[in-house]
Amino acid sequence: MNTTSGETLEDNSSLNKPPLRSDSENSVNYLASFSLIQPFLIKQKWALITSIFMATLSVAFELFPIYAIYRLLVLAIEYTINPTTVMILSVSSLISVLAAYILLGLAMRTSHFLAFNSLYQLRIKIAKHLALLPMGFYSKKKSGDAKKLLIDDPEQLELIIAHGIPEGISAIATWFAVSCWLFYIDWRMALASILITPISFYLLIKGMKKGSEHASAYQRANQVMNASVVEYLNGLPIIKIFNQDEKSHKETEQAIKNYANTEKSWAQAYLPYGGTFFSLVLSNVIFIVILGSFLVVNHSIDVITFVFFIIVGANYSRPLLKLFHLFHQLAHISMNSQLTEKVLATPPQTDSHKTISLDNYTVEFDNVSFRYDQQEVLHNISFTAKPNEITALVGPSGAGKSTLATLIPRFYDISKGQISIGGHSITEFSIEQLMDTVSFVFQDTFLFTGTLEENIKFGSPQASVQDMILAAQAAQIHDLILSLPEGYQTKVGDKGRKLSGGECQRIAIARAILKNSPIIILDEATAFSDPENEALIQQAIEALTKDKTVIVIAHRLNTIKNVDQIVVIDNGFVVEKGLHENLLSNDGVYKKLWTDFCAIQTSESKVEEYPHE
Repeated sequence: MNTTSGETLEDNSSLNKPPLRSDSENSVNYLASFSLIQPFLIKQKWALITSIFMATLSVAFELFPIYAIYRLLVLAIEYTINPTTVMILSVSSLISVLAAYILLGLAMRTSHFLAFNSLYQLRIKIAKHLALLPMGFYSKKKSGDAKKLLIDDPEQLELIIAHGIPEGISAIATWFAVSCWLFYIDWRMALASILITPISFYLLIKGMKKGSEHASAYQRANQVMNASVVEYLNGLPIIKIFNQDEKSHKETEQAIKNYANTEKSWAQAYLPYGGTFFSLVLSNVIFIVILGSFLVVNHSIDVITFVFFIIVGANYSRPLLKLFHLFHQLAHISMNSQLTEKVLATPPQTDSHKTISLDNYTVEFDNVSFRYDQQEVLHNISFTAKPNEITALVGPSGAGKSTLATLIPRFYDISKGQISIGGHSITEFSIEQLMDTVSFVFQDTFLFTGTLEENIKFGSPQASVQDMILAAQAAQIHDLILSLPEGYQTKVGDKGRKLSGGECQRIAIARAILKNSPIIILDEATAFSDPENEALIQQAIEALTKDKTVIVIAHRLNTIKNVDQIVVIDNGFVVEKGLHENLLSNDGVYKKLWTDFCAIQTSESKVEEYPHE
């Protein structure tokens, strides 16, 4: 995502503090995953039902060999067993096992197709919603957050859709069917089989509830650890050159330790209950043996029934263990689903969907204030930028220049006042018309990994090759492109790393020229360029800004000496307005900025004149 450099809203240190969380946010909503995917599952309900049915039938076939063993024991004790019966039951068991595997495979195939289609639709929904959010929404996000939101988090839902739902429901169905079977055989022994199950699962639920109290802390620790590891790896060259490996490594190590301690706290809260659950859930064989022995001795049941309950009843709760594992995974997945739901619940930017006919493209700020995270950062800003004129925004670092400029294309919405274009409030325009009306050339240029042609034509995908070349010529980049082996089909590499900073900037300007918007906002492109590139970029800017309403965020004051208007921003206020010479005659902020700038230029000139030998 393109961002302006210089001062940004992210410079506010308060953004680095973890947000306060209410008690309701400190626990896991275990149904968050289901509520997130429910709309997509409803659209494919027959595929879901088919998958669940086949998975349940598969488990039923798996139970047949147990019944066959039971029948063989009965026949053996009654001395009525014969080879034909043994063959029939054996072959039937083999067929049932094969059928169980085939049905399970078909169920998993159906559920996976269902899952992939649902995840595709979810990702499309998230992507479309992100496109409707104001650009300011992304200032709080790290570069990996979008990938996590669109790729990583939905991918985890595949486990729920493809495995959790069909296998979970089939496990419950199997447990219910076996329960009915046990009660049909002997209700007393059935009670002995199920006695410990509700107690075990009460402990499980209790343990999960206690553990979920650490969910938010776990999530924050996980995010901090991931961010620290990525920062450490990305910053290795700087860490090495300044010999700060030990310090940086300790910070990353501490983040990992904090994550481990959080997981440990979660485990300690869960284990007293979860460990007891594991100990009890399969211990019902003890009660079966005790009660069964008593009933056999008293001739209340026969040995065959006793053996049946030892075989079947002892494994009574085993299907429910599958549910436990699914619930355990569901806890972690649901935390991410809650974050996804929070993003989807973020109100989209208001859009009038209207196209306004304009007579001119005058940009006017009328008593505009802007509040960010309860803190007002711009105060009562008023000025007018006219067509065919250049208006420069200058001020100390952090004064609010870039923030002010981003309000025009509604990267953020203002809290007070009005910004208008051609006499119409920018909120009257559709977002599409506003984006077509305003071009923003960022100081930190972003190029896509495609070809140079694709990057330039990103400003106007329908433009002809001839128009693209004219834009490149105006941006002083055409000759350089032709010197490359593949010309306009040259791949620029990740983020344009195959080009220099000045070359990337001219590609971005060519893109803006091709877009041909009537309003240009330019975060000064020459701030960090070398002298050769600076001259070429200045020529490109002259071509870009011809016959436009131009607003320049100025860093090098010598580049704006001859502009039509200079607006001086300091601490979020407009403190001066006027021409270069007039502002110098005042003993104000601009004069101090100019004096400091000239001193720096003089110092740099001396360094060049008397290089260190």
